[in-house]
Amino acid sequence: MQCWIRHLVHAPVGGAMRFPAMHCSSMGAGFLFAGAGIAAGCVLAWRVRSWVVWSTRRGPMVGFSAVGGVVSLVVGCRFATDPALLAWWWLGITGAGLAVIDMACHRLPRAWVVTTAAGGLAVFAMLTITDPENGVALVRSLLAAVVVFAVGVLAYLVIPDWMGFGDVTLYGALALYWAWIGWHAVLRGITASFLLLGITAALAWIRRRDSEARIAAGPSLILGGWIGVLS
Repeated sequence: MQCWIRHLVHAPVGGAMRFPAMHCSSMGAGFLFAGAGIAAGCVLAWRVRSWVVWSTRRGPMVGFSAVGGVVSLVVGCRFATDPALLAWWWLGITGAGLAVIDMACHRLPRAWVVTTAAGGLAVFAMLTITDPENGVALVRSLLAAVVVFAVGVLAYLVIPDWMGFGDVTLYGALALYWAWIGWHAVLRGITASFLLLGITAALAWIRRRDSEARIAAGPSLILGGWIGVLS
């Protein structure tokens, strides 16, 4: 039986690497994966407590668990037959944590961003070891991460008020995932995240009428990153 959220999250992916159509053998299997996400959400709430002091309260804890469950359900169904499933799940869970931290205190902790990238890199490297044909995709991922990060650092040095260094680092981490799919995903991810960030900044200005108002760029970058992955 096809997963009940197939038509909500499935989109064909172009380029050299194509994901097969998403199927779930049963709704029970999808919800089983979501159960793991609920548990991961509880762990996530505990791990972000240093930056989000209210994360371990009952209400927020339930919210984290719900987000973890939904993210895991969507990722599990969308990438059910993709060997890199764990990488996409890791991006979803750690990305949710980064988004919450950034909204709470306008920070993207370097350790979190590096962990996000390291998890994906570990999965991609393992897939390359088991199937050397994935070597091209791995090299592409590493190259994209380095190039995007280097360009971001240059922009940060030239226009320091453009975005924070944590945002630049996050771009590099996201590029690692985008490029595993293909260069077209890198382009789509960068474009989507820039557009979402621009919309967020415009809405913040309309609301506050303050061009110097700080905004959390992380959520826009992460959401745009997922657009690059799923589109």
